[in-house]
Amino acid sequence: MISSKHVPIITVVSVAILAVAVGIISILPLANSIKYDRYDKKDFIDPNSYQAIFLTNNQVYFGHLKNINSDYLILSDVYYAKVDESGAGQLVKLGAIEPHGPQDKMTINQDQVLFWENMRPDSQVVKTIQSIQSQGK
Repeated sequence: MISSKHVPIITVVSVAILAVAVGIISILPLANSIKYDRYDKKDFIDPNSYQAIFLTNNQVYFGHLKNINSDYLILSDVYYAKVDESGAGQLVKLGAIEPHGPQDKMTINQDQVLFWENMRPDSQVVKTIQSIQSQGK
């Protein structure tokens, strides 16, 4: 049986255990973000090259990628491959043939991105983009 003089000790120990448990639960999300979120996408986007961005709907776009926050990316100077019935493809500038006339910038929900890559300056896609740009001047 617990005597009345032991009640304050039990209360102090219970409060101490509760405080430690709340402290640990409060720190876990912070510790998790420190461990896994040390890097931002901005650290990996090469601003001097084009990026290829692969979406969950099997579309691939090419352009200059910017990370504006954890939910959205912006792709500018946008190109994509248009494939005809015969299977031949050509690179098309966004806004060049679409009837709705989009601006040359896309805001992409991060949830729709499978992955993206920085492209080398000697890639065939980058060379084709440069060729299209030089023809337009």
